[in-house]
Amino acid sequence: MIGLVDNKVSLNSREIGECIYCGARGGPLGTEHAVPYGLNGPWTLLRASCETCAKVTHRFERDVMRCLWPDVRNVLAMQSRRRDKRSPTLPLVLQRDGVKEVVQVPRTEYPTYLATPLFPPPSSLWSGKPVRGVFANLEMIHLCGPTFQQASKDYPGADFVGAHKNFSAEDFARTLAKIGFCAAVSALGLGAFTQTPIRKVILGSDPCIGYWVGSWWGEPVNGTHDGLHEIRVMCSQPGSQIHAFVRLFAQFGAPEYHVLLGPADPAFVASSAWPSVWDPDRLLNALRNEAAYFHWLSRGQPENDDWADWFWATTEIPQLP
Repeated sequence: MIGLVDNKVSLNSREIGECIYCGARGGPLGTEHAVPYGLNGPWTLLRASCETCAKVTHRFERDVMRCLWPDVRNVLAMQSRRRDKRSPTLPLVLQRDGVKEVVQVPRTEYPTYLATPLFPPPSSLWSGKPVRGVFANLEMIHLCGPTFQQASKDYPGADFVGAHKNFSAEDFARTLAKIGFCAAVSALGLGAFTQTPIRKVILGSDPCIGYWVGSWWGEPVNGTHDGLHEIRVMCSQPGSQIHAFVRLFAQFGAPEYHVLLGPADPAFVASSAWPSVWDPDRLLNALRNEAAYFHWLSRGQPENDDWADWFWATTEIPQLP
């Protein structure tokens, strides 16, 4: 891979006319949000998801939003189809002498942190074999309200004041795969992705999620000032490998993720529908990209293929104040 060049994702909706996941054309087809509606996602594909596949993607997206970001969505007043059900208070977890307690705090006084999972890079870039599942660590970014340390002053004697996150790393990675795929279809059209492996990841038939989806550990691809979320779809040159770089909650400095979509269909690449010019302003030097992965791997290799324990032990996570 000599480099990656950019094709920015347009906000204009693209009409597809078949399910982008299974290819179904009969029956009703719904609008597909690249970034979930509940996260204020602005990109949509029209007539792009059948009812069966929509149930699959809705389930893991719903679970991600409920488990990772219920407090963030509440405090930031993000889109919801049940605004009237939004609670004026949020649960704060305390622990005294080993006993857990939950107190309700007004959302205007709640310590709001953005939980952002961190993955290894997609293992297809650094491993010769697929690894089942995906493993993650968690970074917490303070958004607003008091810090946990400041809030703890209101609860003297508490050994712990904070929040517990019980989420599925696989569901989050599948959400990223779905976001990256939808963005790429929006940018290029469905014809480029006749053989993409990411469909199986999204629908759950490929258990090796981390082979295609991971964190981006190189220099930032997306900025932090153009919107709540940022996505860029890129192509390796020479060649036609398609990549999506996803930065949810970009304006808060959240980390980026890398979704590999595989090579574009050769017939599509040879057609007039393939972009004749990709934005040269986003050319990334391959040596820099590869160096980032080697730097990530320089901490050593796991023994006995125990990648999950090794990742948890070697990933440096900032500590909460």
